[in-house]
Amino acid sequence: MVKQQTQQIITKDIRIGDILMINPSKAQLASQILNDFGIHCTSCGAASFETLEQGVIGHGFSEKDLDKLLIDLNKAISEGGEIKEIKENDFKLIFSPIAVKKVKEAIKSQGKKLTSTLRVSVLAGGCSGFLYDLQFIDKPSKADLNFKQDGINIAVDKKSMEMLNGIEIDYIDTLNESGFKFNNPNSSGGCGCGKSFH
Repeated sequence: MVKQQTQQIITKDIRIGDILMINPSKAQLASQILNDFGIHCTSCGAASFETLEQGVIGHGFSEKDLDKLLIDLNKAISEGGEIKEIKENDFKLIFSPIAVKKVKEAIKSQGKKLTSTLRVSVLAGGCSGFLYDLQFIDKPSKADLNFKQDGINIAVDKKSMEMLNGIEIDYIDTLNESGFKFNNPNSSGGCGCGKSFH
């Protein structure tokens, strides 16, 4: 399925936190360009309210560097004004056996019903530009992609499908960290927190 999208131009006065929101289908690419340039906290609270100009100049770059960054960002989001959407039948998201077990334990420990749905989405945020979000919801929405795996009701935000396609959600428990881990073949990089990526 293909759809047209009106492009909005990125200017030096746009807030850093809004850059990823103006064209969600190209947000991952915009985040990568900003990270490669040297603006690493794309959507952190520390940087999100600065304008792009304030962020670039504040990091010691010049007006010339800012102009080049604007050209790169606008070129990236304007190329191919058509967006390919993943068909629901082609979408794949897998929970490892240990992750399934931990989700079921979480349902019990949080006093949720076994019919609760685990909603998976990607939000703009985190230290690398995007943040995985897992939450229990009582009723699935028709606006989400809904399916079952190993007795768990799962809902996926359709706007996040492109970035979640092909992911395996695992659970790790080591001396250094414990929690759900997202093995994402679509990500070009991530953060030590294990919860954000770009």
